[in-house]
Amino acid sequence: MNLRRQLLVALATASLWLPVRLLAQQQKVYRIGFLGPGKESGARSFIAGFRLGLRENGYVEGRNVMIDIRLADDDLARLPGLAADVVRRSPDVIVTASPPGVRAVMEATRTIPIVIAAVYDPVGQGFVASLSRPGGNVTGLSVQYEDTIPKLLELLTAIVPGLKEIAVLQTVDRSHDNFVARITAMTQPMQIAIQPIGARAPSDLEGAFARIADAQSGALMVLPHPLFNTRPDVLVRLAAARRVPAIYPFRSYAEAGGLMSLGIDLADSFRRAAYFVHRILQGAKPADLPVEQPIKIDLVLNLKTAKALGLAIPRSLLLRADRVIE
Repeated sequence: MNLRRQLLVALATASLWLPVRLLAQQQKVYRIGFLGPGKESGARSFIAGFRLGLRENGYVEGRNVMIDIRLADDDLARLPGLAADVVRRSPDVIVTASPPGVRAVMEATRTIPIVIAAVYDPVGQGFVASLSRPGGNVTGLSVQYEDTIPKLLELLTAIVPGLKEIAVLQTVDRSHDNFVARITAMTQPMQIAIQPIGARAPSDLEGAFARIADAQSGALMVLPHPLFNTRPDVLVRLAAARRVPAIYPFRSYAEAGGLMSLGIDLADSFRRAAYFVHRILQGAKPADLPVEQPIKIDLVLNLKTAKALGLAIPRSLLLRADRVIE
Protein backbone atom coordinates (compact mmCIF):
# COMPACT_ATOMS: atom_id res chain seq x y z
CA MET A 1 0.00 0.00 0.00
CA ASN A 2 2.80 2.39 0.87
CA LEU A 3 4.50 1.66 -2.45
CA ARG A 4 1.26 2.33 -4.34
CA ARG A 5 0.74 5.62 -2.46
CA GLN A 6 4.32 6.72 -3.25
CA LEU A 7 3.79 5.90 -6.92
CA LEU A 8 0.56 7.94 -7.07
CA VAL A 9 2.25 10.90 -5.39
CA ALA A 10 5.17 10.70 -7.85
CA LEU A 11 2.81 10.62 -10.84
CA ALA A 12 0.81 13.55 -9.51
CA THR A 13 3.97 15.58 -8.94
CA ALA A 14 5.24 14.81 -12.45
CA SER A 15 1.89 15.84 -13.96
CA LEU A 16 2.15 19.18 -12.17
CA TRP A 17 5.70 19.83 -13.39
CA LEU A 18 5.13 18.73 -17.01
CA PRO A 19 3.14 21.83 -18.11
CA VAL A 20 5.69 24.06 -16.39
CA ARG A 21 8.53 22.38 -18.28
CA LEU A 22 6.66 22.62 -21.59
CA LEU A 23 5.92 26.28 -20.94
CA ALA A 24 9.60 26.93 -20.23
CA GLN A 25 10.51 25.31 -23.53
CA GLN A 26 7.89 27.35 -25.40
CA GLN A 27 9.12 30.57 -23.85
CA LYS A 28 12.77 30.07 -24.77
CA VAL A 29 13.97 33.27 -26.38
CA TYR A 30 16.75 32.95 -28.95
CA ARG A 31 19.20 35.78 -29.48
CA ILE A 32 20.28 36.65 -33.02
CA GLY A 33 23.11 39.02 -33.86
CA PHE A 34 22.68 41.03 -37.07
CA LEU A 35 25.66 42.90 -38.57
CA GLY A 36 25.41 45.08 -41.67
CA PRO A 37 27.80 47.48 -43.43
CA GLY A 38 25.30 50.18 -44.37
CA LYS A 39 23.03 52.78 -42.84
CA GLU A 40 19.65 52.09 -41.28
CA SER A 41 17.85 53.64 -44.25
CA GLY A 42 19.64 51.38 -46.73
CA ALA A 43 19.31 48.26 -44.60
CA ARG A 44 15.61 48.76 -43.85
CA SER A 45 14.36 46.47 -46.64
CA PHE A 46 16.94 43.78 -45.75
CA ILE A 47 15.95 43.79 -42.08
CA ALA A 48 12.26 43.69 -43.06
CA GLY A 49 12.96 40.71 -45.33
CA PHE A 50 14.79 38.90 -42.53
CA ARG A 51 11.98 39.55 -40.06
CA LEU A 52 9.47 38.25 -42.60
CA GLY A 53 11.53 35.07 -42.98
CA LEU A 54 11.62 34.62 -39.22
CA ARG A 55 7.83 34.91 -38.99
CA GLU A 56 7.47 32.36 -41.80
CA ASN A 57 9.50 29.94 -39.70
CA GLY A 58 7.54 30.52 -36.49
CA TYR A 59 9.60 33.21 -34.76
CA VAL A 60 8.09 36.39 -33.37
CA GLU A 61 10.39 39.15 -32.21
CA GLY A 62 9.89 39.83 -28.51
CA ARG A 63 8.19 36.47 -27.93
CA ASN A 64 10.66 33.74 -28.85
CA VAL A 65 13.45 35.64 -30.55
CA MET A 66 15.33 38.91 -30.12
CA ILE A 67 17.60 40.58 -32.67
CA ASP A 68 20.65 42.69 -31.81
CA ILE A 69 21.17 44.89 -34.89
CA ARG A 70 24.52 46.60 -35.47
CA LEU A 71 25.11 48.72 -38.59
CA ALA A 72 28.39 50.32 -39.67
CA ASP A 73 26.75 53.41 -41.26
CA ASP A 74 28.74 52.88 -44.49
CA ASP A 75 32.04 52.95 -42.55
CA LEU A 76 33.56 49.51 -43.19
CA ALA A 77 36.38 50.20 -40.72
CA ARG A 78 33.80 49.94 -37.92
CA LEU A 79 32.83 46.35 -38.76
CA PRO A 80 35.47 44.54 -36.63
CA GLY A 81 34.50 46.49 -33.51
CA LEU A 82 30.80 45.97 -34.13
CA ALA A 83 31.36 42.26 -34.76
CA ALA A 84 33.21 41.95 -31.45
CA ASP A 85 30.30 43.71 -29.71
CA VAL A 86 27.81 41.28 -31.27
CA VAL A 87 29.88 38.28 -30.15
CA ARG A 88 30.15 39.61 -26.58
CA ARG A 89 26.37 39.35 -26.30
CA SER A 90 26.62 35.56 -26.83
CA PRO A 91 24.00 35.19 -29.58
CA ASP A 92 22.76 31.79 -30.71
CA VAL A 93 23.56 32.72 -34.32
CA ILE A 94 24.90 35.74 -36.22
CA VAL A 95 23.58 36.99 -39.58
CA THR A 96 25.71 39.16 -41.84
CA ALA A 97 26.44 39.91 -45.50
CA SER A 98 29.22 41.20 -47.77
CA PRO A 99 32.89 40.11 -47.64
CA PRO A 100 33.95 42.72 -45.05
CA GLY A 101 31.04 41.75 -42.79
CA VAL A 102 31.75 38.03 -43.02
CA ARG A 103 35.47 38.52 -42.39
CA ALA A 104 34.79 40.69 -39.35
CA VAL A 105 32.48 38.12 -37.76
CA MET A 106 34.76 35.18 -38.60
CA GLU A 107 37.66 36.96 -36.91
CA ALA A 108 35.49 37.60 -33.86
CA THR A 109 34.29 34.00 -33.41
CA ARG A 110 35.07 30.50 -34.66
CA THR A 111 32.32 28.82 -32.63
CA ILE A 112 29.08 30.83 -32.90
CA PRO A 113 27.16 29.83 -36.06
CA ILE A 114 27.30 32.45 -38.83
CA VAL A 115 24.65 32.76 -41.56
CA ILE A 116 25.62 34.73 -44.68
CA ALA A 117 22.60 36.47 -46.19
CA ALA A 118 24.47 37.34 -49.40
CA VAL A 119 28.10 37.20 -50.52
CA TYR A 120 29.93 36.56 -53.76
CA ASP A 121 32.53 33.80 -54.23
CA PRO A 122 32.33 32.35 -50.67
CA VAL A 123 34.68 29.48 -51.56
CA GLY A 124 37.29 31.67 -53.28
CA GLN A 125 37.31 34.06 -50.35
CA GLY A 126 37.86 31.24 -47.87
CA PHE A 127 34.56 31.60 -46.02
CA VAL A 128 33.53 27.99 -46.68
CA ALA A 129 35.39 24.88 -47.82
CA SER A 130 32.82 24.13 -50.53
CA LEU A 131 29.23 25.03 -51.39
CA SER A 132 27.98 21.51 -50.65
CA ARG A 133 29.98 20.98 -47.44
CA PRO A 134 30.83 24.36 -45.92
CA GLY A 135 32.72 23.05 -42.89
CA GLY A 136 33.44 25.32 -39.94
CA ASN A 137 30.77 27.59 -38.47
CA VAL A 138 29.66 29.43 -41.64
CA THR A 139 26.89 28.78 -44.18
CA GLY A 140 24.21 30.77 -46.00
CA LEU A 141 23.58 32.14 -49.47
CA SER A 142 25.92 32.92 -52.36
CA VAL A 143 25.26 35.71 -54.85
CA GLN A 144 27.15 33.75 -57.56
CA TYR A 145 27.98 37.01 -59.35
CA GLU A 146 30.57 35.25 -61.49
CA ASP A 147 27.82 33.25 -63.19
CA THR A 148 26.08 36.43 -64.37
CA ILE A 149 29.11 37.90 -66.18
CA PRO A 150 28.24 36.47 -69.64
CA LYS A 151 24.72 37.90 -69.37
CA LEU A 152 26.05 41.27 -68.19
CA LEU A 153 28.24 41.51 -71.28
CA GLU A 154 25.36 40.45 -73.53
CA LEU A 155 23.15 43.20 -72.09
CA LEU A 156 25.78 45.92 -72.48
CA THR A 157 26.58 45.03 -76.08
CA ALA A 158 22.86 44.87 -76.93
CA ILE A 159 22.12 48.31 -75.51
CA VAL A 160 25.34 50.15 -76.43
CA PRO A 161 25.97 49.69 -80.18
CA GLY A 162 29.57 49.48 -81.38
CA LEU A 163 30.95 49.06 -77.87
CA LYS A 164 34.78 49.05 -77.88
CA GLU A 165 35.75 49.52 -74.22
CA ILE A 166 34.14 48.73 -70.88
CA ALA A 167 35.29 50.27 -67.61
CA VAL A 168 35.01 47.97 -64.59
CA LEU A 169 34.67 49.63 -61.18
CA GLN A 170 36.34 47.43 -58.56
CA THR A 171 37.83 47.51 -55.09
CA VAL A 172 41.10 46.07 -53.78
CA ASP A 173 39.75 42.54 -53.49
CA ARG A 174 41.17 39.25 -54.76
CA SER A 175 37.76 38.16 -56.01
CA HIS A 176 37.39 41.43 -57.92
CA ASP A 177 40.71 40.78 -59.62
CA ASN A 178 39.41 37.34 -60.59
CA PHE A 179 36.20 38.87 -61.95
CA VAL A 180 38.18 41.37 -64.06
CA ALA A 181 40.36 38.57 -65.43
CA ARG A 182 37.28 36.56 -66.36
CA ILE A 183 35.59 39.56 -67.99
CA THR A 184 38.77 40.31 -69.96
CA ALA A 185 39.01 36.73 -71.23
CA MET A 186 35.39 36.83 -72.37
CA THR A 187 35.67 40.17 -74.18
CA GLN A 188 38.92 39.50 -76.05
CA PRO A 189 37.19 37.50 -78.84
CA MET A 190 34.64 40.33 -79.05
CA GLN A 191 37.47 42.87 -79.53
CA ILE A 192 36.28 44.85 -76.53
CA ALA A 193 38.94 46.29 -74.22
CA ILE A 194 38.53 46.25 -70.43
CA GLN A 195 39.64 49.19 -68.30
CA PRO A 196 39.79 48.37 -64.55
CA ILE A 197 39.12 51.37 -62.33
CA GLY A 198 39.86 50.97 -58.61
CA ALA A 199 38.35 52.65 -55.56
CA ARG A 200 39.39 51.95 -51.97
CA ALA A 201 37.15 54.38 -50.07
CA PRO A 202 34.13 56.66 -50.62
CA SER A 203 36.48 59.58 -51.21
CA ASP A 204 37.90 57.73 -54.24
CA LEU A 205 34.61 57.57 -56.15
CA GLU A 206 34.72 61.04 -57.72
CA GLY A 207 38.24 60.41 -58.99
CA ALA A 208 37.31 56.95 -60.24
CA PHE A 209 34.50 58.32 -62.39
CA ALA A 210 36.77 61.09 -63.64
CA ARG A 211 39.18 58.39 -64.86
CA ILE A 212 36.31 56.57 -66.52
CA ALA A 213 35.41 59.74 -68.39
CA ASP A 214 39.04 60.41 -69.34
CA ALA A 215 39.36 56.87 -70.72
CA GLN A 216 36.24 57.52 -72.82
CA SER A 217 34.93 54.06 -71.99
CA GLY A 218 31.73 53.27 -73.82
CA ALA A 219 30.10 51.59 -70.82
CA LEU A 220 30.63 50.77 -67.16
CA MET A 221 30.23 47.56 -65.16
CA VAL A 222 30.06 48.00 -61.38
CA LEU A 223 31.20 44.98 -59.35
CA PRO A 224 29.32 44.08 -56.14
CA HIS A 225 30.83 45.43 -52.92
CA PRO A 226 29.43 47.32 -49.92
CA LEU A 227 31.62 50.30 -50.80
CA PHE A 228 29.37 50.65 -53.86
CA ASN A 229 26.17 48.87 -52.79
CA THR A 230 25.64 51.09 -49.73
CA ARG A 231 25.59 54.24 -51.88
CA PRO A 232 23.82 53.44 -55.17
CA ASP A 233 22.50 56.99 -55.47
CA VAL A 234 26.07 58.35 -55.46
CA LEU A 235 27.28 56.00 -58.19
CA VAL A 236 24.19 56.62 -60.32
CA ARG A 237 24.66 60.39 -60.00
CA LEU A 238 28.33 60.18 -60.97
CA ALA A 239 27.54 57.97 -63.97
CA ALA A 240 24.78 60.32 -65.12
CA ALA A 241 27.04 63.38 -64.80
CA ARG A 242 29.51 61.75 -67.20
CA ARG A 243 26.82 60.19 -69.39
CA VAL A 244 28.24 56.69 -68.98
CA PRO A 245 25.85 53.78 -69.63
CA ALA A 246 26.28 51.44 -66.66
CA ILE A 247 25.09 48.03 -65.53
CA TYR A 248 24.87 47.30 -61.81
CA PRO A 249 24.70 44.15 -59.64
CA PHE A 250 21.48 44.89 -57.72
CA ARG A 251 18.09 46.45 -58.44
CA SER A 252 18.62 49.24 -55.87
CA TYR A 253 20.86 50.94 -58.47
CA ALA A 254 18.24 50.88 -61.22
CA GLU A 255 15.63 52.08 -58.75
CA ALA A 256 17.96 54.97 -57.88
CA GLY A 257 18.14 55.94 -61.59
CA GLY A 258 20.79 53.59 -62.95
CA LEU A 259 20.40 52.35 -66.52
CA MET A 260 20.00 48.67 -65.69
CA SER A 261 20.76 46.01 -63.11
CA LEU A 262 21.06 42.25 -63.13
CA GLY A 263 21.22 40.40 -59.84
CA ILE A 264 19.38 38.80 -56.97
CA ASP A 265 16.74 40.48 -54.83
CA LEU A 266 18.74 41.22 -51.68
CA ALA A 267 15.67 41.63 -49.46
CA ASP A 268 14.48 38.19 -50.49
CA SER A 269 17.96 36.78 -49.84
CA PHE A 270 17.75 38.05 -46.25
CA ARG A 271 14.29 36.48 -45.99
CA ARG A 272 15.79 33.15 -47.03
CA ALA A 273 18.63 33.59 -44.52
CA ALA A 274 16.02 33.22 -41.77
CA TYR A 275 15.47 29.61 -42.89
CA PHE A 276 19.16 28.87 -42.20
CA VAL A 277 18.81 30.52 -38.80
CA HIS A 278 15.79 28.31 -38.08
CA ARG A 279 17.65 25.14 -39.05
CA ILE A 280 20.57 26.07 -36.81
CA LEU A 281 18.33 26.94 -33.85
CA GLN A 282 16.73 23.52 -34.28
CA GLY A 283 20.12 21.83 -33.95
CA ALA A 284 21.61 21.71 -37.47
CA LYS A 285 25.33 22.44 -37.79
CA PRO A 286 26.48 25.15 -40.26
CA ALA A 287 29.19 22.78 -41.49
CA ASP A 288 26.49 20.41 -42.79
CA LEU A 289 24.11 22.98 -44.36
CA PRO A 290 24.97 23.48 -48.06
CA VAL A 291 25.41 27.06 -49.25
CA GLU A 292 22.49 27.97 -51.50
CA GLN A 293 22.90 29.54 -54.92
CA PRO A 294 20.33 31.99 -56.31
CA ILE A 295 17.33 30.54 -58.08
CA LYS A 296 16.19 33.80 -59.68
CA ILE A 297 18.21 36.66 -61.17
CA ASP A 298 16.23 39.86 -61.81
CA LEU A 299 16.75 42.16 -64.80
CA VAL A 300 15.59 45.74 -64.17
CA LEU A 301 15.67 48.37 -66.93
CA ASN A 302 15.27 52.12 -66.48
CA LEU A 303 13.72 53.64 -69.62
CA LYS A 304 13.95 57.19 -68.32
CA THR A 305 17.73 56.88 -67.95
CA ALA A 306 18.05 55.18 -71.34
CA LYS A 307 16.22 58.09 -72.96
CA ALA A 308 18.47 60.62 -71.19
CA LEU A 309 21.51 58.78 -72.56
CA GLY A 310 20.04 58.57 -76.05
CA LEU A 311 19.90 54.78 -75.97
CA ALA A 312 17.20 52.56 -77.40
CA ILE A 313 16.55 49.39 -75.43
CA PRO A 314 15.68 46.50 -77.79
CA ARG A 315 12.15 45.18 -77.47
CA SER A 316 13.54 41.69 -76.85
CA LEU A 317 15.18 42.93 -73.63
CA LEU A 318 12.04 44.77 -72.54
CA LEU A 319 10.10 41.53 -72.83
CA ARG A 320 12.71 39.67 -70.76
CA ALA A 321 12.90 42.29 -68.00
CA ASP A 322 11.46 41.51 -64.59
CA ARG A 323 10.78 45.22 -64.09
CA VAL A 324 10.79 48.21 -66.40
CA ILE A 325 11.03 51.64 -64.78
CA GLU A 326 9.44 54.38 -66.92
